[in-house]
Amino acid sequence: MFKSTMFKSTAFKLTGLVLPLVLAAAAQAATEMRLAVGFTTTQVGGQTVGSYGLANIVSRDSRGEFCLGYADLSPDHVLTLEQDFSQLAIAVDSGGADTTLLIQGPNGSVWCNDNASRQSRDAQIQGTFPKGAYQVWVGSFDQDGRHRYTLKISE
Repeated sequence: MFKSTMFKSTAFKLTGLVLPLVLAAAAQAATEMRLAVGFTTTQVGGQTVGSYGLANIVSRDSRGEFCLGYADLSPDHVLTLEQDFSQLAIAVDSGGADTTLLIQGPNGSVWCNDNASRQSRDAQIQGTFPKGAYQVWVGSFDQDGRHRYTLKISE
């Protein structure tokens, strides 16, 4: 008998026939981006998915901010910066849903954000980013919240 933790098997009965249905518990594949100084504003779409608490990855970021919200265990995006950036903005636009953002960079650096401002429930992180690879999670403040979003990266 085939046994796997990656698949769940369920049988449905339709007019006397028994048909197996295999549901894959696959995570979203991470979108990969490479950026160098002088790039044009970059956008990539996605959907918040998951019930994994971002605080399980890290409870507070490098500035002492709480890491709130829920997302997949795996990052949604991988951002590779080919040079040091003196100013970079990474913002979520979900059309008003309550989103969160966790970015884990080289040398153990971590940034988290829940609301970009008092007027916006979308997340945004801006500042100085050294050269290197960054894992980016876009989450929902609410567990199992599913919201379509655009991740915008600009200098």
